[in-house]
Amino acid sequence: MKLKVLLAVPYKGNSIYELRKILSQNDVDLYVFPEGFLDSNTLTEALKIIKNEQKYIITGFKDLRNNGQHKVLVIDNGKIVDEYTKCILTKGEKEKGKQHGEKITCVNTKFGKIGVLICYEIHFPEVARIMSLEDPIMLINIIGTGMYHDLQLEQWTTLAKARAIENEVYILGCSHYEEEIPLAYVYNSVGRCELMKTNECGGFVVEVDLDKSNAKVINYLEDRVPRLFNVLSE
Repeated sequence: MKLKVLLAVPYKGNSIYELRKILSQNDVDLYVFPEGFLDSNTLTEALKIIKNEQKYIITGFKDLRNNGQHKVLVIDNGKIVDEYTKCILTKGEKEKGKQHGEKITCVNTKFGKIGVLICYEIHFPEVARIMSLEDPIMLINIIGTGMYHDLQLEQWTTLAKARAIENEVYILGCSHYEEEIPLAYVYNSVGRCELMKTNECGGFVVEVDLDKSNAKVINYLEDRVPRLFNVLSE
């Protein structure tokens, strides 16, 4: 089975306009928007648009009622059907008093479970691994802004490739069109790059081969020895 997915790299600051534009120009199975794309002020109008267009969306959401807490929402034809709260925060986010989520878990979608790593969480293999224990059809990395420099781009995409390889699952990512290097990327379940877009805005459509994510040729998960990993939680 193949799933047609659009990775949105929208301009920041005018989410309703960007939402209308991207939804009207493309017809896919799943639309993915970056971290913080919607917030408490734009959510109601966005839900009406999504309902009118009859689309299925995974989007970043900034909860202004909870000090800007970052979440991901799954929206089916204008109805929020699941959500996940960012669990791993940057030093800057913690200094601003943001609160982390209490449970690392996949979101439920009509296609199957999907693990959504919110921005900085890509740096922690434990997050992707915990999500992968739920056998997701793919991982998604929604990013707030583009990369600040070439080194960060290299590091970020290397980490994404590693998450794909070690969990034998597709990983897709996208950011806002902001900062030095906005990006959208896709790595398949063996770590091959199927999409890499930098410094381009708009929507980028890819086909995710779910059979490859399901294959688990090596199946690293079966070779774990959890009792030896206890030190990670100390």
